Amino acid sequence: MKVRFRRFKNKEELENFLRSIGNTEAGAQILSTKGETLLIEVDGIDTRGANILKQDAISVGADCAVPRKASSFEKGRWRVLLMANRRQLKKLTEKLKVQPFGLKELAEKIEKALLEFEKESFKLVYRGKVLNLDTPKVMGILNVTPDSFSDGGLFSSVEAAVKRCRQMLQEGAHIIDVGGESTRPGSEPVPEKEEMERVIPVIRALRRELGENFFISVDTYKSAVAEAALGEGADIVNDISAFRFDPKMAEVVARYSCPAVVMHIKGTPKNMQKNPYYKDVVGEIIEYFQEVFSAAESAGVKREQLIVDPGIGFGKRLEDNLCILKRLQEFKVLGRPLLVGASRKSFIGAVTGVKEPKERLAGSLGAVAAAYYGGAKLFRVHDVKETVELLKLLTAVEGVDC
Repeated sequence: MKVRFRRFKNKEELENFLRSIGNTEAGAQILSTKGETLLIEVDGIDTRGANILKQDAISVGADCAVPRKASSFEKGRWRVLLMANRRQLKKLTEKLKVQPFGLKELAEKIEKALLEFEKESFKLVYRGKVLNLDTPKVMGILNVTPDSFSDGGLFSSVEAAVKRCRQMLQEGAHIIDVGGESTRPGSEPVPEKEEMERVIPVIRALRRELGENFFISVDTYKSAVAEAALGEGADIVNDISAFRFDPKMAEVVARYSCPAVVMHIKGTPKNMQKNPYYKDVVGEIIEYFQEVFSAAESAGVKREQLIVDPGIGFGKRLEDNLCILKRLQEFKVLGRPLLVGASRKSFIGAVTGVKEPKERLAGSLGAVAAAYYGGAKLFRVHDVKETVELLKLLTAVEGVDC
């Protein structure tokens, strides 16, 4: 006899393996629900609920880590960690639905969170174009600014911008992100008129000379710039402030019903790196996006049009950026595609010792790989060709049936 340890990336891959060793269709479906332990953090549960949750979890073969003070029936609200496979979790939530102390509501929240967390198929739809995100896609950076941290001044002319865009499309980019204001740490805001003069002629030229068969994103937090760009053929609004710097931005996105990237930032580009602090960077950012979603929907924005960017480098310490990449999968609970923009950023230089942003290709690709395995669907990068090749290889490795 031989003994091996196997890992499967998801329930479907485990099901396929179970069929391959001779299990029936029904058997494979049932057994695959037992193959992965889900670790679910519950915060704010009271002492009574925590103890019932643990008892019910144990009764279905699962478990729940409860603080000693809660186990000793000290009054309070607690964080607990529920540990269950899918089959156990289904049984547990049914039991919780008849329990008091908020456990019925907890069961419903767990079921909803699991549905959102397990979403893998997303599409961007606009102007008759469809971008399928079942496989990762690359967003090429086109800064038409004189002062961006890595490529400032290189593509300021319309001619140079069109040439660079053509190159990135040939290299495999599906989205071109056009930005007219540098948002590097410490940067000053650009007047609306000046940003418009940089961005609009470029977007107009891209559509005129390169056609409609790709997505254009406008990187702006100003509603007037976004609306003008959409009028000239842009498809996506990429707002670093998640509609917070300009209250009219959500109205524009709602009126055009276009996809929109909402990003997390602490502070503004000018002050965001002045002693940022988080107690739990991932948890706090998730709560931020839940508030963003609620406000956006109130303004008429459709949730299915939103793309989530955790904002690496925007009001984050080195350890925060690394933590976001390590725990990126937790953002999947939001149920929207994840975009990661780590390309050439200073945290990569801090880790690798490479000072010049243009020389941070290896570190940038390392961040892309980490984000890929964390569930990211979109990658905003300077180095399109190399990123596309890396993602092709990672996708091939993940997709092979073996």
